[in-house]
Parts: sequence; structure tokens; C-alpha cells
Amino acid sequence: MLRQLVDEANGRAPAAIHLDLGDDAYAGVACWLAGEQRWARVAVPVAYYSHYDTKVRPVMPGNPISLRALVRVAEARARYADWGTGRNSRPTNERLAADTGYSVRTVQRADTALRLLGLATEVLRGRQRTRTERFASWRVGDRHRGWASVWALHDVRITLLSPHPHKGSLLDSLLPFSSRKVISGGAGGHSAHTKSGASRPASTRRARRGRSPGAAPPREAYLLACAWLRDSRTPRWARRHSPRGWAPALAALAAHRWTGDDINQLLTDWQGAGGHWLPAHPHKPIGLVRSIISWHLAHNSLDDRPAAAETARIDAERQQRAQQRAAMQAELAESRRAREAGRRARGGPGHTQAFAELARVRRRSADRRAAAAAEDAARREAAVRAARGLPAEPE
Repeated sequence: MLRQLVDEANGRAPAAIHLDLGDDAYAGVACWLAGEQRWARVAVPVAYYSHYDTKVRPVMPGNPISLRALVRVAEARARYADWGTGRNSRPTNERLAADTGYSVRTVQRADTALRLLGLATEVLRGRQRTRTERFASWRVGDRHRGWASVWALHDVRITLLSPHPHKGSLLDSLLPFSSRKVISGGAGGHSAHTKSGASRPASTRRARRGRSPGAAPPREAYLLACAWLRDSRTPRWARRHSPRGWAPALAALAAHRWTGDDINQLLTDWQGAGGHWLPAHPHKPIGLVRSIISWHLAHNSLDDRPAAAETARIDAERQQRAQQRAAMQAELAESRRAREAGRRARGGPGHTQAFAELARVRRRSADRRAAAAAEDAARREAAVRAARGLPAEPE
């Protein structure tokens, strides 16, 4: 405020004021590592190639954005951020559109993609200024009507995972040579002495000997897989495997008379009621379905079919429609029988006598109407002659 008053006293145009974010606005928000160029030209492309198909495309299926447009908008937004931290980037969408040559909608899609990729955090969402804020802005010469969104630009957060090193892994290659141990075998290959791998329990060996690699799946499971893959509600990624490949995973479901509707309803329940995320292109579809079946078994049994209530409702509606069609057919047949009976009775004596009586009634009604019309005409003629002073009867 003091700087703006000094600018007004010196005759210079005051700078635009900014909304105070508070001391804890950036709490828990990371910073970028090496400035705007590395963030826009290195971190953004790496995150785009690594996570666009898994984090952005499922959320924005109808609003894609290219890497070129994303990098262009990221460079423009990075120029308005603090050089050391990447925070306090608050240009308007119109300003970024003018700087990049893209439309405002493209800028908005780029901001959403950066947020989904974990490269930017919207600290303050843009909004219109209140009446009091507008009056205060006008007093210092600021004619803007809203506050732009404030973004913090940063690198993708690194998630620490539990490593599982094995022979020939990247972790093993990065260890110093003095800390390595020379072994004759490992998890990555067969033993150097036996050339047959680690020994297995006797029960596992007997189970493997009794199971042939080309054993045919149960017929019920195979038919269930075929019906499920033919269903229009089935996800497209399920057709990456044949019914023979799906049959072992669906054998337990087929034994309890599950249908394709039950499997699709199970996927819907797992995503909706379970709060899980169902990827558009899972890495292992069969493994995903097995895990979903395990989730169902943790809360229910296989006798509790997910689509049982819906199937019962559809069957009841189908039965009701069948009953309605049967009633309509019976009513139509009765109407046809009555119409045929009327046609057969058309030339009989009763029909002839009825039409003769109808003709007599019509003639009598016509005679009465003619007599009434003649009487009315005579009365009008007499009234006209009386008004004109003429004799009652014409000469």
C-alpha cells in the first residue's frame, strides 16, 4: 500500500494489488528443484510420458492435450513464478493465452493436466472480488474485477516403495563393488550347481505333477466366460483374453450359477460402493478380476449374487409384460368373435325388420319437419302482409 501511494504521489500508475494468502498457504507444498527451464522442459515431459495415460487420460477422456501445448503453457506460467521456489504464480488465463497463442480453454486443460500429473498445486482458486474489495482496489487505481488463481509449481513427489532386489537388478548394479557378495545363485535365475532352481515342497510337486498344463477348463466356467465377453456392458479390456483364459478365474462363480450381469455388477460395486479405482487399461485383467472376487468374498459369499435383485426385478417385469400381452390377445380375440357374430346376423330377419322400422321412423320424422316448415312459412307470410296492409289472401 505504501508503494502504491508513493507511485501516485510521483505521478506513476500504481501496480496491481494482490490478495494476501496468509502464512500457511504453502504448508506441505513442495518447491521446484532447479528453476523454470528445468521444470518446464524436463520435469513436465518426463511426467507426461510416464503418467499421462494413467493419471490424466482417465479423468479427461474427451479433453486431451498434447505435450507441445502443455510445455508451452508450463513455460509461460513458470515465468510468473518465484525463481527460487516456483510459488506465487498468479497470471490470468487470458494473459497465458496471449503469451502462448492458445485459447483460454487450452490453458485450462493444461492447468488441469499439470495438477493431475503432480506438477502444480492450486493454492488459491480464482474468484470475483467482493464489493468492498473492488472499492478498495479503485481507491488505489486498480481496475481489475477478480483475483487470479495462485499456483505453486513443483516437481513430482517421489513415492518411496518397498524394494525387492534380486540378482541382476538395478539396485544391485548401483551398489559399490566392495559391498557386493559373490553367490552361486539367486532369485533371478537357476542355481549354478543344480540348474533346476530352488527345491519345492513335496505337496507342491505332487500338485504340479497331477495338473496337466493343457487341462481343459470346466464347461460351465467356459460358457460363463463366453456369455460375459458377449455382454455389451463388459469392459473392453476383458476381451484381451479368450474365454479359455478367463475360465479358471470364473470357475468358482460358474459353480454358483453366476451370470455375466453378476460379474459386471460386481465390477460396478467394487468401483462405487468399494471406493476403488477401475483402470481403463489394467495391466493384468485376470489378476484384477481375481482381486475383485476376493474383495467380494471378504464381505459376502458366492451365493450372494450381485445382480440377483436386478435380475429378479427384470424377470418380474418380463412376466408382467407377458401377462399384459396375454390379456390383450384375449380381449382382441373376444372383439373379433363379437364382430364376426354381428356380420353373420346382418342378413337375418331381425336385421331386416330393424332396418324397416328405422326407415319408417325416418319418414315420419321427415313429414313432421316438412309440416312444421310449411306452417312457419305461412305464419311469416301472414305477418308480412299484415305489416304492409295487404289482404290476408293474395288476389
